[in-house]
Amino acid sequence: MVPVLNPEIKNALVLGTGGSSKAVCHVLAKINVHYTLISREKKSLCLTYSEIDSEILRNTQLIINTTPLGMYPDTDRKPDLRYYLLGNQHILFDLVYNPEFTAFLKIGKDRGCTVLSGLKMLYSQAERSWEIWNNDAL
Repeated sequence: MVPVLNPEIKNALVLGTGGSSKAVCHVLAKINVHYTLISREKKSLCLTYSEIDSEILRNTQLIINTTPLGMYPDTDRKPDLRYYLLGNQHILFDLVYNPEFTAFLKIGKDRGCTVLSGLKMLYSQAERSWEIWNNDAL
């Protein structure tokens, strides 16, 4: 499997400003990916969804949804993006894992984006937790 995140990825949009967003931003900073936070409401150091224009999307390779939008039972909900501006240069990653493919990811796939579900992240977290809790050296 080819890694999805590579050195060519320089910019990311992080949709949401909650706890998951903070963890995502920490990792992005660690791997030297510049990120912009997106919020429904105007906040310091954040853009709103209406401020995401074609130039921002043209210069952004990675879009990460850290909101609960699209999670069961409200599976029709999705972040308020201009999806018609997305294409095969974009990677969409949704932390939501139920359903595995949210409306956000489905539209992205239809537009030619690479899409990643939160299910892989959930499995990775479980594996790491198992290793930590079953390590005799601790």
